[in-house]
Amino acid sequence: MEGLSDKQHRAIPFLLAAPSIEAACRSARISKATVYGWLKSESFQAEIRAQRERVMNSAIEKLKAGVEKAVDTLIELLDCSKAEVRRGAAKDVIEFGLKGLELQEIESRLTALEDLSKLKGNGHDRH
Repeated sequence: MEGLSDKQHRAIPFLLAAPSIEAACRSARISKATVYGWLKSESFQAEIRAQRERVMNSAIEKLKAGVEKAVDTLIELLDCSKAEVRRGAAKDVIEFGLKGLELQEIESRLTALEDLSKLKGNGHDRH
């Protein structure tokens, strides 16, 4: 984002990666007072939010890319020779399958409610 100094831009990855502002300051070798001062700036906060969103979106895409492989691995474990592994895999398959169905049902119901709300909002309510 424009308006930030090079030092501010360099500090943001430390702020995103560290468990606390204090730890980020130590790693970035910037005083806490300086960082807390920057955090009062809307442009600095906006850049932190933008970079955090990019990091999270990248992580989510990586997770989504690995889901199919993870599911394949879980399904393969259903045929493991060890009973406890089979049982654990079966339990996970059932739990994740039911959770997926539940989420699909919620999404379907939410979509129906949104569609109904749009109809009522357009004066199509018959009551």
